[in-house]
Amino acid sequence: MRKILEVKNLAKYFGDHHVLKDINLTINEGDVVTIIGSSGSGKTTLLRCLNLLNEPDSGHIILNDNDLMDPNTNLDQLRMKIGMVFQSFNLFNNKNVIENCTLAPIKLLKMSKEDANSLALKLLEKVGMKEFAYKKVDTLSGGQKQRVAIARALCMNPQIMLFDEPTSALDPELTGEVLEVMKSLVDEGMTMIIVTHEMQFAKEVSSRIIFMDQGMIVEEGAPNEIFDNPKMERTRAFLK
Repeated sequence: MRKILEVKNLAKYFGDHHVLKDINLTINEGDVVTIIGSSGSGKTTLLRCLNLLNEPDSGHIILNDNDLMDPNTNLDQLRMKIGMVFQSFNLFNNKNVIENCTLAPIKLLKMSKEDANSLALKLLEKVGMKEFAYKKVDTLSGGQKQRVAIARALCMNPQIMLFDEPTSALDPELTGEVLEVMKSLVDEGMTMIIVTHEMQFAKEVSSRIIFMDQGMIVEEGAPNEIFDNPKMERTRAFLK
């Protein structure tokens, strides 16, 4: 298993609040790692530190042997390898669906418009949104927007995908369509780190579960270990 991402002794403060405490984590190619824990446990902050949307205060984030915390690292190059899907979609409402998907490949990967369009249509088809390619974003349902957001992230051909509670803003009936798309990515071997409250989904798709509490990784293991036989009292209390 090739190591893609390694996190060493990561710490993050917001003012005096110590949000992440000495986080250590290794992600190998094809891993599907789900981070669970109550609100305020540091899950989203950890995810946002991994692509430096939140800048850590200390520690190391090593992607393909390059330390993102090293001032000499070409961050823009490395960031392109990390796809991110947000809770609130973060699509550009003034652009249509396909323009949302092609913007970054044209600008950052220097793709021709024609190649970018053809890639976007292929990926929109994969997430069941091809027929909406030329629709305005603000005409879509939440579930449709989130599927477009996944296609948009995939258009950059990332090595690893980060999902920050991708279904928490959705109605229950729309949640299923987004989880189905994520399951298809798991089946294709995409390396993923997922923050979610969808425990059944986490149990089904994850190669590893991480339980966080008060800014620390309290316990990690295979889904059956964590869900059926947690070792730590705090994990047991959370899963109740």
